[in-house]
Amino acid sequence: MRSRFFGTLIAVAIGLGSLKADSSSKPPSELNGGYYLLHHLAEEESKVSMLFIIKDAPDQIGAYSKQVSQTANDTLAALDRIQEKNPSIHMDQNPLPQIELDVRASIRDDKQQQLVFDTSGSEFVRVFLNTQIQASTYAINLTKVLADKETNPHRAQVLRNLSAQWQKARDNAFRLLRDY
Repeated sequence: MRSRFFGTLIAVAIGLGSLKADSSSKPPSELNGGYYLLHHLAEEESKVSMLFIIKDAPDQIGAYSKQVSQTANDTLAALDRIQEKNPSIHMDQNPLPQIELDVRASIRDDKQQQLVFDTSGSEFVRVFLNTQIQASTYAINLTKVLADKETNPHRAQVLRNLSAQWQKARDNAFRLLRDY
């Protein structure tokens, strides 16, 4: 139970939550797969501040985790609006092969060990910020690529706006990292 809780916390902190392979026989479209990955990342990142239930950090790091959660919640809301207006968009089919799922689980376990058990104080803050830089870099690039491939101009603009929000989160992580 304890390990599962910590695993969830770390997966949230690094945006590599437990993805499960889709077992449907029909493969998802390229865009649907991208939307799935973005939705999943945003769900995980929306809970990032949960890590601070068990770890102490300076107030500015806690405030940063709230910024990440808000950016993720904004992403989820935008994706929900997109899906409501476009029922052909499905965000429930994981496009990743099993090997990628296994690699992500291994990374998640490694980060869990680092964040929960192997670090504290300023070292914890550095590891946390680095994981957030990685997660936000993934979000920036995922939204950019989706926007480039999206044929609907309105959806493409929404994705570019989300990319800019994730860019701000990453810029703030870099700024904070300079102080630690």
